[in-house]
Amino acid sequence: MLTAPAYLSPSSIGTFRDCPMKFKFSRIDRLSEPPTWATHVGTFVHEVLEHFYQLEARERTLDSVTALAGERWKASDWETRVKTLIKSEGTIADFKWQAFECMKNLWKVEDPQSTELVGMEHEVDTDIDGVRMKGFIDRFTFDDEGRVIISDYKTGNIPNPRFKSEDEKFFQLTAYALMMQEADQETTSKLELLYLKLGQKHEMTLTPVKLNIARGVIVETKEMVDASCQSGEFVCNVSKLCDWCFFKPQCPAHA
Repeated sequence: MLTAPAYLSPSSIGTFRDCPMKFKFSRIDRLSEPPTWATHVGTFVHEVLEHFYQLEARERTLDSVTALAGERWKASDWETRVKTLIKSEGTIADFKWQAFECMKNLWKVEDPQSTELVGMEHEVDTDIDGVRMKGFIDRFTFDDEGRVIISDYKTGNIPNPRFKSEDEKFFQLTAYALMMQEADQETTSKLELLYLKLGQKHEMTLTPVKLNIARGVIVETKEMVDASCQSGEFVCNVSKLCDWCFFKPQCPAHA
């Protein structure tokens, strides 16, 4: 019998539903995945934009985000962190160009000078029908009626609708909205995915029905995790995604 994790997060729920065995490797066996080019790009862009939105509205310009990118690059020693990847992925210049293109595309999805964020990297730790949930919300603000708008930066490609439905694409943010409702008594009206690589904003109006669906997914997934820990059996969902999975060499489906 294995010990289930003390809590779940929206992302770990997504991992389990995509592939229980991958969930076992990461959350039960605690095998850590090394950072990749894509995750480093995302982390660097998030770091710069977090500092960017702490500036006064009139200071949020392309020049200021350029300056901040240079400051954060040095402050967090990104040169050293990226150098470990350049042999197989590209050059330092390639990394900087890709990250900065995402930052520039922020102006395609919103006007930074008129966007006032209430919270960034907001931690939520709450209970959903007996399931402990933890996570960090990229950013949120309030609409004119005082309801929350939750946003998330995405620096990768937009998911193919053949493989991920609209509800699945927004599940993480819907779960965060439910968590904020339970923890902070805040009502969320809208969810936004900011695809900075392509300069597109995808929005979804949140409804009680969608919140209830997310609640059901959370409870159901927790039950499945507990059952797998009890039996020790974690299913391997074999698909084309296996070719990009760090755990493929250890996976019994590919032994």
